[in-house]
Parts: sequence; C-alpha cells; structure tokens
Amino acid sequence: MKNKLHITIFSLLCVTSAFNAFGQDASYPNRPIKIIVPYAAGGGADNVARTIGQKLGPILGQTIIVENKPGASTQTGTLAVAKAPADGYTLLMGTANLATNPALFEKLPYDTQKDLAPITLITKVPVYIFVTNNSNIKSVTELLAKAKSTPDGLSYSTPGNGSIGHLAGELFKSDSKSNLHHIPYKGSSEATTALIGGQVQLSFDNYGPVMAQVNAGNAVPLAIAMPSRASITPNVPTLKELGYPMEAYSWWGILAPAGTPTPIINRLNSAIQTVIKMPDVREGMQKQGVEFVGSTPTEFAEHIRLETIKWSQVTKQANIKAQ
Repeated sequence: MKNKLHITIFSLLCVTSAFNAFGQDASYPNRPIKIIVPYAAGGGADNVARTIGQKLGPILGQTIIVENKPGASTQTGTLAVAKAPADGYTLLMGTANLATNPALFEKLPYDTQKDLAPITLITKVPVYIFVTNNSNIKSVTELLAKAKSTPDGLSYSTPGNGSIGHLAGELFKSDSKSNLHHIPYKGSSEATTALIGGQVQLSFDNYGPVMAQVNAGNAVPLAIAMPSRASITPNVPTLKELGYPMEAYSWWGILAPAGTPTPIINRLNSAIQTVIKMPDVREGMQKQGVEFVGSTPTEFAEHIRLETIKWSQVTKQANIKAQ
C-alpha cells in the first residue's frame, strides 16, 4: 500500500511538472498566437511575419495574428512583447534594431538580453552599394577613385539616421578610408528617389526597396556587404572579394518574453524551422533579396550579442546618435 502511494505521488508530480513546463498548459498552443511587428504594415519585416504566420498556423493548429506596433525606432512593439506574459502567445518579429538601439539611445525601456528570449533567426537581408546607371561608375574601385578626386567627396543616401544602411556606410567609409558623407532620408523610398534624382551619388540599402529601379535599368548594385554572393544577384561581387571583408545586413527573427518555458521555445523553433525550409516560402522571399537562415535559440542569442558589439563600435567611432 505504501509503495502504491509513493507511485501515485510520483505520477502526480510528473504530471504537475509537465503541466508547469508548458506555462500551465501542456497542450500548447490551445489559442491564437500573436506576432508583434514593430513596424507599420507593408514593410519587409511585416511581409516576412505574415508569410511565416500563414504557414505556421496549420503546423501549430492555431491562428497566427500579426499585429503592427510601430514607433520609437521599434521600441514600442519590442516593449509590448517584453512586458507580455511569458506563455508563448505573444511573440516579437525582432529586427536589427535590437542590436543597434542600445548604441543609438542612452536609455531603453527594456533590456534585450534580459527581457527577451530568442527563438530563431529567420533571415539576413544584405546591404548593397547602389549607384545610378548613368553615373559612369562601374565598380567599387571607380567609386573610391571618384570620391578621392572630388573635393567635397561623395554623398550617400540611406533610409535614415542609425539605419543599417547608415551604419554600413560608415563602416565602409572607415574600412576604405573614403571621402563619403551621409544624407539620411525618411525610409528607403525617399533614399532611392534621391539616388535616382541625382541628389546623392550612391546609396546603401537592402535590395528589395531598390529592386524596381534596378530592373528598370536606373540603379546598379556595385557590391554586397556579405561573405558570399546572393542568389538574386550572382554577378554582384562581395566587398570581401574587393578587399573589404565587412558584413552588413538587416535581419529578422522571432523572440518571446524572457521566462518563456524552454519546451515552448523549442516547439516554436521547430515549427518555424519547418516553415522556412518550405520551397515556396524560400523562393518567394529570395526573389525580394531575403536570404533565409534558421538557427537554434542559443545561436540567435549569440548573433544578437555579436551584432550589438559590432555596431556599438561603429556608432562610437562615427559618433552616431539617434535623432
């Protein structure tokens, strides 16, 4: 009788542990899951979130709701997730701002390392150097020569102060010791318009926002700031090939509030990994210049840590602050 009692108590403890491991719901998920995108609808992060969500829902057996919470350089949406219950039902479409904001702002309303739990890095979106087709600049070597021979140097556009394009431009300027001057714009559309209109001589941005102008023959990608060439632009050399082994890219990944149970993190990681391996998902995103990655939670956490260190050094050297 005593042994049976011990077995019964042990069984109850096991059930209770499993129950608690899933945030008091061993059948996770049993209701809709929300992905908060810290940008307005229609942008790259939003498109990826909706693409992932559409495929993720059937795998998890629940509806995936994408909610846009733009504002304060992604701080509004990020804070909403950092303060949400750690139960796996509120997720963040995290962006490179998680690594750049700590360097740009003196104080943030959250601590990326302490308040968020990385699940998986989904994509890397490389930064390119663009010029216009009528600029008579056919290579990075010619670009640097023109910058050197121009008394006031050359100006470059980006989607804004502190954007990945801006940081990439400053890193390239430092590595190449070139005479370049940053002109920030309100988004990629304005930055591209300035390039095509001749207000600036070059631009640092992702491929997607400039793709229409490239296809129309108005803009030309000179180089990509990645270790290897991209599938969408196989003829565009890397800066590494040209002697400047720098990396600069936007990135998007999924995170949860800190304290989310490990079984839930692993369940989400596995499901998202399944989605990003789907041929139709990969093909559709790659046509927009998006390169899928996929990672473990630990790898994603290390990625954020290293990106934060890198961009902190660049912002300090170039004296870049949020405006």
